[in-house]
Amino acid sequence: MAVTERTSGVRTFLIADIRGYSRYTEECGDEAAAALSAKFARIVNEDVEAHDGELVETRGDEALVVFTSARQAIRAAVDLQAAFQEVAEELDIPLRVGIGIDSGEAVQLEDGTFRGAALNVAARLCGRASGGEVIISEGTSRLAGRLGGLIYTDSGRVRLKNIDDPVHIYKVYSELDARPASRWTVMFFGRERRGLSWRVALLVTLIAAATAVGVVYLTAGEGAERGGAASPLPGQAEEIAATGLASIVPAEIWKDCHVQTVPSPRADETAACVPAEGMPDRWEISRYPNGGALTAAYRSEFGKRADIQRDSGRCNAFVWGGENEWLHGRNKPGGRVFCYFDGNDAVIVWTHERLGQPTHLDILITAREGGSDHAGLTRWWRPWHHEIGKAG
Repeated sequence: MAVTERTSGVRTFLIADIRGYSRYTEECGDEAAAALSAKFARIVNEDVEAHDGELVETRGDEALVVFTSARQAIRAAVDLQAAFQEVAEELDIPLRVGIGIDSGEAVQLEDGTFRGAALNVAARLCGRASGGEVIISEGTSRLAGRLGGLIYTDSGRVRLKNIDDPVHIYKVYSELDARPASRWTVMFFGRERRGLSWRVALLVTLIAAATAVGVVYLTAGEGAERGGAASPLPGQAEEIAATGLASIVPAEIWKDCHVQTVPSPRADETAACVPAEGMPDRWEISRYPNGGALTAAYRSEFGKRADIQRDSGRCNAFVWGGENEWLHGRNKPGGRVFCYFDGNDAVIVWTHERLGQPTHLDILITAREGGSDHAGLTRWWRPWHHEIGKAG
C-alpha cells in the first residue's frame, strides 16, 4: 500500500552518529559494539524526552530526532554531547559523536517518517562534524536566535555533496567548554602585499562584528563573491592567476573546487577546497613564510595524535596510520607525512619542502575523505603530492 502524506510544517532535524563505530566493531566484536549502541540509544532517548523532541529512528550508530522548536534542538544537541563525554570518560568507551542540525519545511508520512530537504542537509552536516561537535545551519540559527549559555562560532559557507547551494554553518558549544580558536585569515590567489595584513585583520574584525562575514568562492578560471560580481573585476584576473597558491598547485587539482577562507594561524595564505563531488571530501593548503613556521605547524598537527609515533607505520592502501619522510625520488626529500582515522574519516597531512631548491616552498596540505576510504584517498594523494609545488 502506498505511503501517504499526513502533516507538513517547519521542523528541525537532529542527526547524531557515533564516530569510528565500524572500526570499533571490527576491533572489539559485535557484543561490545551492541553495548555501545545501546548506551548511545539510551542517552538519546532520555535527552529527547527532556527537550520535547521525537525520536524518529535509531540505526545502530545513528539517531534521527525531530523537533518543532529549533531552540530545543540546539540545547538538546549540546546536552547530548556533554552526556556522551561524561559516559565515555566514566566507562572508558569511545563514545565520540558528531551532530548535524537543519530546519525547514518537511512532510510527515503515515508511517511516521519525514521527507524534506532539511533532512539531507542535517545528514551532511552530521557527516562533517567531528566527534564532540555540533554543527547547525544558518537557517536553524535564525529560527533559534542566540541562546544563553551557548557559544556560536562562524564556520563560513561550505559546499555539501548533493546540495546545490553553499550552506552557511555554525558550530555550537557550551560556555562551560573551552572556546575553540577562531583566528581567521583571508585567502588570496595573488601577490603577497606587504603591509596588508593589518588591514585584512581589521576588515575581518569589522565584518565579524557586523555578523556578515563574506566568503569568496573560486572555481578554475573564474571567481565569484556571493552578493557581488559573478567574475573577477577588471585587472583582478591577472592577480588571481599570478604568484601565490595558484602557482603552487596545478590548475587541474583546483578543477571544480569551491574555495573558502579558513582559520589558519601563522600561515601567509590558506585555501580549502570542497569539491562538489569526487575525491577527497575536502583538502586544504597553507603557505608559510619560512621553514621554521612550517615545521612548527606540522609539529602542532602531529602533536594532536598521541597514537602515532614518528618514523613508524605507513600511509598506503594496505596500511593507514603512521608518520614518515616522503621522497620525490631516490635521495630527493619532499617533506614529511602522517595519516590516521578520525572517526569515519581518513585523514592525511603532509609538508612540501623541496629542500635545497632555488624556489623553496613551505606548504602544508591536509586531505580528508569520509567513510574511512583510505584506499581512495591514497590513490588521490599518490600523484598529487609529487605534482604540488613543481610549478614553484
